[in-house]
Amino acid sequence: MLNKLTLEEAQTLLDACPLGVLLIDNAGHLCGFNAAFAELVGDSVRDMTMPETDLRNDGLLAPLQGQGTLVNWIMPDGDVRWLAVNTVPLDDNTGGTARFYQDVTEKLRHKQERDALNDKLREQSLKDVDLTSLLSRRGVMVSLEPLVARSRRYNSPLSIVFMGMDNKETNQRTLMKISYLLKDQTRWADLVGCTDAHDFILILQETTQDSALQLINKLREHLGRISGDQEARLSACYGVTHCQKNDNAQSLLERAESALTEARGNDSGIAIAV
Repeated sequence: MLNKLTLEEAQTLLDACPLGVLLIDNAGHLCGFNAAFAELVGDSVRDMTMPETDLRNDGLLAPLQGQGTLVNWIMPDGDVRWLAVNTVPLDDNTGGTARFYQDVTEKLRHKQERDALNDKLREQSLKDVDLTSLLSRRGVMVSLEPLVARSRRYNSPLSIVFMGMDNKETNQRTLMKISYLLKDQTRWADLVGCTDAHDFILILQETTQDSALQLINKLREHLGRISGDQEARLSACYGVTHCQKNDNAQSLLERAESALTEARGNDSGIAIAV
């Protein structure tokens, strides 16, 4: 076992530590700090050189004693910093605590920027992030607009089905099975998408409303078969609508989604919006 450090060795070690260290006694009074902490708080360290400084009553420095492992601290110049904190109790003879501070402001800012970019990419992506074989909602919108224009121009049938699973806790593996089922049960000309809430969207070209309802009945049968060993049988609700004269992609999707909301509140699990 190593021998205990002398006071001088301990001070040298503390000043060499890259993390800011603050020593506080049981009464909340400052006992000491190292060079890294002085650099971290800047000019504020002058307020901490007074004997018996009580950090709990210092409006500027009191937040440094906050609870938790992450402290939001506003410096005198108004700069906002985030400090990761690790608190270590000292032995019974000394009492108090040693608090280790690491400035993670830039790290958090980079994380926020990354998350914002990921959200933007998710919004702009034409494919669903989790179920990559399906279109995202934006992908559905982009793909649907010319199909609506074609339906209106040639008076050809175009139906939309919004399908929402009754069990919102459906796991990723089951969602993949459902996506494969939908791709298998629709034709090559049809499109299948998925919202962020994992509601599925079927765009059925050259399909009347009655034919869409027949497809729903088939899907209900197949969902029961892929339930497998799950305790709860897979089931879904369906909102159905078809393209009308004055529709665009947005109005068509909104009407089908409203029908799904209605379907979730009725016994049949199906609602038709006309």
